[in-house]
Amino acid sequence: MTKYFLRKVLKFSVYALIVFSAYIIQTTPGLFDFYGIKPILVLPACICIAVFEGEFAGGLFGFCFGLFCDSTSETVFGFNALLFLVFCVFAGLATIYIFRRSTMNIMLLCLGAVFLRSALEFLFNFILYGYENLVSYFYTEIAPQIVLSSIFAFPFCVLFRWLHKKFEPENTKE
Repeated sequence: MTKYFLRKVLKFSVYALIVFSAYIIQTTPGLFDFYGIKPILVLPACICIAVFEGEFAGGLFGFCFGLFCDSTSETVFGFNALLFLVFCVFAGLATIYIFRRSTMNIMLLCLGAVFLRSALEFLFNFILYGYENLVSYFYTEIAPQIVLSSIFAFPFCVLFRWLHKKFEPENTKE
């Protein structure tokens, strides 16, 4: 095995460990629980991987860890996996062809992805069934979750940027 291959295996193993740790933190009751609101941590982490490693790696991470999120979510199995896959592929392609890899752009991509995911979950789980007081529920539960999840995108962005530069070979650094 070459040094390049070993470096890639080690890099993606570290990425998987970090995202799995984020999943454990996200699903542990009482941990990072802010007044009953738990942030979504896995989606911003997968989007940061997609931004720094490309659409293919980001899509794989998004799909695999979306399945993890589906196992503990109250949505239809596959909902998070498909959404995470689409969001991560879009984020990877957008940073290749449209956006720069700035921290603000990454945080905006995470905000948009978390907002769309939460809005679709809200639509399919609450609006379609005609529950009452939905506006109140959205402003007290969903909106704070979106904000908290977007705030946690910053540490992931800094961490994955540092790891990407650390594992990248010297002759290919940007």
